[in-house]
Amino acid sequence: MKKILFVLISVLCLASIKAEDNFFSKGYRGFADLGYTIGVGDYKFGGFEISTTHGYQVNPYFFVGGGVGFHFMQKCTYGSTDIPLDERKAKVSIPLFADFRGSFTKKKFAPILDLKLGYFLTNSDGFYGNISAGCRMMTVGKQAVSLSIGYVYEKLQFQTFDKFTNPGHNMNYTRSGRLLDCEGISIKLGYEF
Repeated sequence: MKKILFVLISVLCLASIKAEDNFFSKGYRGFADLGYTIGVGDYKFGGFEISTTHGYQVNPYFFVGGGVGFHFMQKCTYGSTDIPLDERKAKVSIPLFADFRGSFTKKKFAPILDLKLGYFLTNSDGFYGNISAGCRMMTVGKQAVSLSIGYVYEKLQFQTFDKFTNPGHNMNYTRSGRLLDCEGISIKLGYEF
């Protein structure tokens, strides 16, 4: 009986090692993320986001790939409520980015570091950058879930107060587009496959 129990435990241990080796094997890997960014600085507006990344697992510790996101941003105004200096209507912005992800161990629970750098394709927005740190938990096969918190830096298009069209007679004014620096704290829930 002891021999059978020993063999059974040995087989289970080898199977779990093989599953972990499969998780860390080189090749294609994909990610899907759901997140929310809380605006900080002058432009305190938040936004819900979803993104997907696809690329290559170079070794057990490093992934490189590219992805696209959909950021659902809230309306934002800065300055006076009567005539705001800067305003941005609620929009969907789409960043295209390169993604570099590192994991520090080959254990079931592992700390991760993720860097996304890219550019927005819509709304005349500019640069997009997100660096985050978190924890990944392996589930089944090459699948895992992760939770991370990070810092976001974006160049977003705002309509900025330009000038009054007829000073002294009415309150009509013009606006012009301007890229402004926006920062935020992001919280993301991810799925790895």
